[in-house]
Amino acid sequence: MTEILLVLSVLFLLMSVLPSFRITHWSVKIFDYIRIQLLFIQLIVLIGSFFLFRDRSTLIYLSQLVLFISVTYQLYILLPYLPMSSIFKVKESVNSDDMGKEISIISANVLQKNKEYHKLIELVINIEPDILLTTETNEQWEEALEELEDDFSFNHKVALENRYGMHFYTKLKAIEIKEHFLLSDETPSIEAHLEDDNGNRFVFWGIHPPPPSPTEKPTSKQNDAELMKVAKMITNTGYPSIVVGDFNDVCWSRSTKLFAKISKLKDVRLGRGVFGTFPVKPGIFRFPLDLIFSSNGIKVIEIEKLSKIGSDHLPIFSKFSILSSSHATAKKIDPEKKEEIDEIIKEGHKAVENE
Repeated sequence: MTEILLVLSVLFLLMSVLPSFRITHWSVKIFDYIRIQLLFIQLIVLIGSFFLFRDRSTLIYLSQLVLFISVTYQLYILLPYLPMSSIFKVKESVNSDDMGKEISIISANVLQKNKEYHKLIELVINIEPDILLTTETNEQWEEALEELEDDFSFNHKVALENRYGMHFYTKLKAIEIKEHFLLSDETPSIEAHLEDDNGNRFVFWGIHPPPPSPTEKPTSKQNDAELMKVAKMITNTGYPSIVVGDFNDVCWSRSTKLFAKISKLKDVRLGRGVFGTFPVKPGIFRFPLDLIFSSNGIKVIEIEKLSKIGSDHLPIFSKFSILSSSHATAKKIDPEKKEEIDEIIKEGHKAVENE
């Protein structure tokens, strides 16, 4: 039993630490996704070891020390996302006169094979968002969502049958809306230049990069590369930006944090909560895949999960305001980081070519 505890403690440490390195294979990345669940298991094993092992041998002490290190490391990663961690929440000194009209977003991965179209439609009708982004939407979903089109001024549709279709609807004034296929013709992203009612311009990005998994991509190379490409494009825009969608990555991952650092965007979950959106069932296994990042010129007011729509994801809702006094300038990327980013993008293109 003592040897089993030691082996478990070492395994838990590896599961906790390895995802923080630049290891892209899904068999390692999965432990980044389930950090919260791992933390609870590690705590149970650590606390249980004090009751199960009365004989205080060196191996027991060593095992408990390793478990304690694992728990501490997990807390270090997760603590900034807990609601009580207001110290990590970005504090903005905002004059109410500078705040434009509140803008609301619903982002929903619908699950392509899901036929319960009415659930999302009813949700949108009840909430009346200014922006709706859907992912995994194919032609059947496009036809079903036609019922909502009269409620929106502009839309952009990319219906695909490969679970990467994307549809965008907005009530705001659209200056320009275009789609990008950043790595391959399988995974679109949408860039929309919009204006609020006060004439404040901002850029909305909808993204859905592929996940590392045994059933899709063996590594996160394509996911990472797409995030880095979007981050680089954001640095060249002269307007506040907000990025929304199914990232197929968790907010605390190395790649997502690098995305935030390069793009100079902030994770709206910091200090607000984890808001796990996937999988819907069982709820205890949920982790945050549907993410939102915003620039300093955008004041995020609210974020919450919405009710089930028959998908394996929960829709996410956010409310924000564009600051009228805000402006953005092109941001320079640190030379050392630029080299890393270029390498990540190169690896992503190679991964596409090798498929």
